[in-house]
Amino acid sequence: MSETYTAVYERDGEAWVVGIAEEPRVHRRCTSLAQARNSIRDALARWLKTDPKQLRVVDDFRLPAHIRSTQQSVKATRTEHDRNRMMASMTDSRSALSWAEDLGVSLRDPVTVQALKNLGDREVSIDTFCHTITMAEELSRLTAAGD
Repeated sequence: MSETYTAVYERDGEAWVVGIAEEPRVHRRCTSLAQARNSIRDALARWLKTDPKQLRVVDDFRLPAHIRSTQQSVKATRTEHDRNRMMASMTDSRSALSWAEDLGVSLRDPVTVQALKNLGDREVSIDTFCHTITMAEELSRLTAAGD
């Protein structure tokens, strides 16, 4: 398979809903993010009648609808001065928990949230914070795959 597929994840209450953007009839509802990642890949493989290991699937995590609408409203009303001030604040170092709270990371995999809590009050840049999330999510995925 040479085509890349996009798995779109959204939080729905206590569950994760995931679907394949290019194949709307392939979707799953799961209790954990790790379960959703594995389940959607298996479902897509069955749909395409291929080995899941042959698939290239890119994960796309969507913010909850109420956060998306607030984000769009803020973008529409933000002035150039507000944008510049926001960009300047993103270069400041803050604690990982502060970044996580501002960015709504609590909806992610619990292993990722725990990894951020383990950083405590240490100051990190936004780049370090994003790298930490990426690493924690990858470790969570590998742990789930090993189970």
